[in-house]
Amino acid sequence: MIIMENDLKQVLENISLDQNQTLLSVLISFVLCILCSYILQITYQRYSRSISSRFQFSHLFPILSGTTFLVIVIVKSSIALSLGLVGALSIVRFRTPIKEPEELIYLFLAIGLGIGFGANQIVTTLGIFILL
Repeated sequence: MIIMENDLKQVLENISLDQNQTLLSVLISFVLCILCSYILQITYQRYSRSISSRFQFSHLFPILSGTTFLVIVIVKSSIALSLGLVGALSIVRFRTPIKEPEELIYLFLAIGLGIGFGANQIVTTLGIFILL
C-alpha cells in the first residue's frame, strides 16, 4: 500500500503537459483565470452602461474564460489539433448579434484571459488585466 502511494506521488510529480508546464502550473493558471473572470463579471455588473440584461450576460464570463483556457491548453502542443480547431470554429459562429460595443469588449477581455492563462503567460495576463 505504501509503495503504491509513493508511486502515485512520483507519477503526479512527474506529469508534464508541456516542456515547461506541469500539472500544478496548469491548475494555478486555471484558478487565476476563473478568479479574474469573476472580477470581470463583478466589474461589468457594477459599471456597465448596457441596457440589456447585465447580470445574465455577465454570468457567461467565467465559463467563456474557462472554455478558452481549456482549448488553449489542449491545442497549444499540437499543430494538427490547432488546424482541426480552426476548421471546426469556421463552421460554428455566434447566432445572436452583439448589440452594444461594450459587450463585445468584455467578451474579448474574457477570451483574452483564457488565452493568456492557457498559454501560461500569468504575469503578462495579470498585469494587463489589472491595467485595464
